[in-house]
Amino acid sequence: MMSAGRQKPMYKVVKEYLLGKIKTGELLPDDRVPSEKELMEMFQVSRITVRKAIDELVIEGYLYRLQGIGSFVRKREEHERASNLIGIFLSSASDFLSVGILRGIEQHISGLGFHAVVQFADENGSSEKEKFERLLELNVAGFIVFPHVSTPQNELVKRLVVEKRPIVFVDRTVEGLDGYSVESDNRKGAYDVTKHLIEVHGYKRIAFVTWEKSKVSSVRDRFQGATLACSEANASLALVEAERGKVKELCHKLKDFDAIFACTDLLAVEIMSGLQMHGVQVPRDIAVVGFDDLPFSVFIQPSLTTVRQYPERMGEKAAAILFSLLSWGEIPIKKHYVPTKLIVRNSCGCGEHHHS
Repeated sequence: MMSAGRQKPMYKVVKEYLLGKIKTGELLPDDRVPSEKELMEMFQVSRITVRKAIDELVIEGYLYRLQGIGSFVRKREEHERASNLIGIFLSSASDFLSVGILRGIEQHISGLGFHAVVQFADENGSSEKEKFERLLELNVAGFIVFPHVSTPQNELVKRLVVEKRPIVFVDRTVEGLDGYSVESDNRKGAYDVTKHLIEVHGYKRIAFVTWEKSKVSSVRDRFQGATLACSEANASLALVEAERGKVKELCHKLKDFDAIFACTDLLAVEIMSGLQMHGVQVPRDIAVVGFDDLPFSVFIQPSLTTVRQYPERMGEKAAAILFSLLSWGEIPIKKHYVPTKLIVRNSCGCGEHHHS
């Protein structure tokens, strides 16, 4: 007698094959799946085996049958759902990004009959835990989270990711968590602005200044992009970590560089005013560039060369990914990027003559 080996029953192999095609989107709602005959030939199995695979997929709500025609992929919205609420967790650290992200999310979900329940995180982790628990009590269908400093310590967030609950991170990823995320293409944006400093202006000694540690994914990616541009052009890049409220003291250290790449526009403005207090002229003596393109960047003197982010697009994309997760439970790509755009103004040394 043959021993029943440990291998997977054949109907499961057929079932997983079909499920894989549905989840990657190769088979879309209302697409017809291969016929029983095709599947029998493909896998060299009996009709009973194929039927069992399709029966299970019908019972689990992935397929529906039309008598005499075949089996088709079912739309998943008809599934019972937790609720029509989406829990949104924003960081109060960047209002500009948070508000834009929220607007993008709202635009995407309102047409689908969903509502956002918004919580703002503060840097105090204990109240954050309560806010998360409140969202869980509301039985939200999924989460969109803008991580901040203490998010990695948040056990609840870890549990949600490990349990594969629908959760999408925006603006940055959380170290040690293999979750879904939507970020600006920080590396490319930083590469572009650094390359501009080197190629257009010939600057060779550049300082990359940041408030947050380079453990933060967005900071790390910007630093890597700047590093790549410098290594290609034989320019030097120094990482300078600034303490909040102590930027002015830092400025005498920065005077020896040709150019300063501030990790955010807010930091760039603080550095510019600090340098001016030290009698250093921007951009004549030293160039300064930022990252974000906050609304004030165009109005300051000199106007700020920076990298534009598109927070609304990030919000829309995060919501779209969340809905894919709600429909399918998983999607193949984990990290998603929104392009950035180099915005050249005067603080790098461009176009000065228009303003003198």
